[in-house]
Amino acid sequence: MSYKLLFALSAIVAVIFGLGFMIVPDRALPLFGTTEQYASTMFAARFFGFAAFAFGLVLWFAKDASDPKVQRNLGVANLIVSVVGLVMTLYGTMAGNAVIRTNAWAPIVLFVLGGLGYAFMIFIKPRMIQ
Repeated sequence: MSYKLLFALSAIVAVIFGLGFMIVPDRALPLFGTTEQYASTMFAARFFGFAAFAFGLVLWFAKDASDPKVQRNLGVANLIVSVVGLVMTLYGTMAGNAVIRTNAWAPIVLFVLGGLGYAFMIFIKPRMIQ
């Protein structure tokens, strides 16, 4: 596994989620248990979609970085994003007023896989090379 592959996979997932929430929020939100179709909910979904789309673009262009220090720093940033995203998703699922009622497994799986991939690249792969 390489940073280039991991950044590319993360970018593709982020762009797909981002486009879904930007273009068809009325179809994307019900996947997470949201039935309200308020204008503010649609705007928030589109705004989230744009942020995910932008993050995906940054990762797509970062995949070509050749400096090992830059790759590692981007990997650390993505590991933090994965951990915080997992915590937020778990909170949204398990809170008393659970915001994410259905299909929470999808982002949980994505955050866990991303976190494991970045943790491997940061902590384990350098030891394998030595």
